[in-house]
Amino acid sequence: MNGIRICRRFRPLPPRPDAPPQSSGKGLYPMRLSETQTLFSRTMLDHPDAVANPDPALAGLFAGEEAILPARLKIYRNNILGSLTKAMQATYPLIEKLTGEEFATGLMRSFVLESPPQEACLARYGAGLDAFIETFSPAKDLPYLADVARLEWAMNEAYYAPDDRPLTPAGLQNVPLEELADMILPLRASIRLLDSRWPLSAIRNFCLKENRDERETLNLDQGGCQIMVYRPGLSADIVPLESAEYAFLQAMSAGDTLGQSLETILKTFPGFDFKGFLQKHMALETFSSPVANT
Repeated sequence: MNGIRICRRFRPLPPRPDAPPQSSGKGLYPMRLSETQTLFSRTMLDHPDAVANPDPALAGLFAGEEAILPARLKIYRNNILGSLTKAMQATYPLIEKLTGEEFATGLMRSFVLESPPQEACLARYGAGLDAFIETFSPAKDLPYLADVARLEWAMNEAYYAPDDRPLTPAGLQNVPLEELADMILPLRASIRLLDSRWPLSAIRNFCLKENRDERETLNLDQGGCQIMVYRPGLSADIVPLESAEYAFLQAMSAGDTLGQSLETILKTFPGFDFKGFLQKHMALETFSSPVANT
């Protein structure tokens, strides 16, 4: 078999004669692996009392170690919460820049306990922090923080978005002129559009500024912004947008044709510079290959 060993079907060893029965709460029988994992996960991410007084079914797996089991589970719990909290902080670095390490750690830890991961890939963990912040009472005096979280999650999504081919000027020139108005220009997989009442670009620049004077303050009264998150090369970045530009991209992302989008935008923004818009977004590689509206 090409040198590959084929394992025979695994047969579990019989329990030791002196081993106590294991319970899943539905009677005495050996727990399945999935039940054990679920119970352990719930114990780790539940109220601290779940560690101090573990479920009898879980305790039954550690026969003879009941006295030290709570201490051991506490170590596991602290390690798990610490790892998940650090993963969240890596995804949301601006939050920590704005609030400090202690506040950010408490925020992320609280989020982890309320919304633990549902899959193994931590790169996709952290969605919904913005909504959580809106209900997090210690953040009630930081009304801009939820939108900062939205920005950071959009950048995380952009970074991990699948690769795709951008629409090039040459590719657009190949479309017959009479078909251009009926074309749908889909946004690339990494593109995210954000509309905020807070100056997110200024907030981000403030956080990323190196050697910033500690006396320097952030002016939050600059007004809102509309931005596009994209991925030039191997990192995510943002581009400020004009209102007409943002509205046009929103229409395109909704699946409107080029002609429909332009007609809609010109009603609200009669001075919209479509040529300038197209040149800018060809350079930014905002669009993927066009789709005919059939």
